[in-house]
Amino acid sequence: MGRAADDFDPQARLQTKAGICVYLGHISGATYDAWCAKGLVPGPVRGTNRYDIRAHDLLLDRHAGVMKAAPALSPLEQWEAENARAA
Repeated sequence: MGRAADDFDPQARLQTKAGICVYLGHISGATYDAWCAKGLVPGPVRGTNRYDIRAHDLLLDRHAGVMKAAPALSPLEQWEAENARAA
């Protein structure tokens, strides 16, 4: 898995693992897996090998204590964010 900027598609909400690693600061896949095991990132969307940027932002914001001024998530988006790791 490469970590080039080409791996991240800024137009796509769902990213490959390489893409989400770039998004999260050019971390390695091993670092991502360690963060996932600690519950810091949600992992892939259930039943896929794609990673939701919004779910990552939401979980990281919660861990950082950041309050978003953005509109509330829809019930589906909230459920997806809360259940992203339960695969």
